[in-house]
Amino acid sequence: MQRPDNLQPTTSSTPLWAMPFRPAFLLAGCWAIIAISIWLAQLSGFIQGAAGLSGTLWHVHEMLFGFAALVAVGFLLTAAQNWTQIPALHSRWLMGWSLLWLIARLLAFTEPLASTGHNLMLLALAQGSWWLLGISALCRQLWLARSQRNYQFVLMLTGMALLNLLFLQQSANGHYLLALHLGHSMILLFGVLMGVLGGRVIPFFTARATNTPQSQTPRLDMLVLVSAIAGTLGFISSIWWSWLNPGWLMLLVAALHLLRLGYWFTPKLLAQPLLWSLHFANLALAVGLALMAIALLSAPAALPRPTLFKDALHLVGISAMAGMMLAMMARVALGHTGRPLQVSRLLALAFALITLSGVLRAAAGLFSQPHLSWYASAGLWLASFAIFTRVYWPILTSARLDGRPG
Repeated sequence: MQRPDNLQPTTSSTPLWAMPFRPAFLLAGCWAIIAISIWLAQLSGFIQGAAGLSGTLWHVHEMLFGFAALVAVGFLLTAAQNWTQIPALHSRWLMGWSLLWLIARLLAFTEPLASTGHNLMLLALAQGSWWLLGISALCRQLWLARSQRNYQFVLMLTGMALLNLLFLQQSANGHYLLALHLGHSMILLFGVLMGVLGGRVIPFFTARATNTPQSQTPRLDMLVLVSAIAGTLGFISSIWWSWLNPGWLMLLVAALHLLRLGYWFTPKLLAQPLLWSLHFANLALAVGLALMAIALLSAPAALPRPTLFKDALHLVGISAMAGMMLAMMARVALGHTGRPLQVSRLLALAFALITLSGVLRAAAGLFSQPHLSWYASAGLWLASFAIFTRVYWPILTSARLDGRPG
């Protein structure tokens, strides 16, 4: 019996457009290199900065709403096809989604309508359309399969999209601190997403690869989720209500992450780069949240945020977020192209470099010349994603080894 059209396997005449993870991971790897190179050039004074979004706001927007959001949406669209058996975006729709993302990157850096000042409006339109297409496609997959367990990811992506549009609105209105606060909030929302996905995949991957019993912690997983959401909402609200201090909640979330890591740990995982990279990323999330909490509890109403807070934020953004993304991109790309789930020593080096990059950036406050640690951290970041892009370019642009579609 022939399956209904909506259940036909994903096919495309060009492998790159067969599944969302392919262009998403490839563009993300390239943009991770280009965006940080541009940021280094700005810090060094070689270029004046982005015209669409100036200075730090451009850096925040492009790393969170450009690079990280692309990886997250591309991953979820791909994973949803596994969960539901409903094909993800592919072919022309996937091309259009990728093109919207590229247009948004161009609009964020250039100012084609400088005389009218409408560049940020165009950026919001392109970025918002990209979010809308990606979220709608995910909704379609989950709704057709009645996959209620995964509806939470639609809510998370919708929250991220709203933060993105609010960030651009406040930037256009000249509200620098509020826009920056929304960017910081995005990192915490990514922490919520990491907590959910990590709770699902890390114990499963660990048990399967090390041939050990899988740790089951459903109550702890729910407690992590509820506490993380409450802490994130508290942080977002704290800029309007300075008496509201989310530090204690963030400290609780950090402790819960550490407790859960203890349940997941086995010494055997240290021999598996695709495992220890995920565990170290979650460890960095816990430590980063704890340091952010300490900063907020010691100076809750300080604006701009204390140095410790910003340094800890980079530990979460680099070692935790980017570290987990790099590990998941490497694993997903191998699995979905019919390759063995094994990485070379070069990829293991990339995992180590991205972890060290975040640690070095977080330690900037300990140096007499902190900008040196910024440059060193950026160099490690560039090396890490250069390795990933070099190794995975042929994998992401070629057909599956087993001849299956996707």
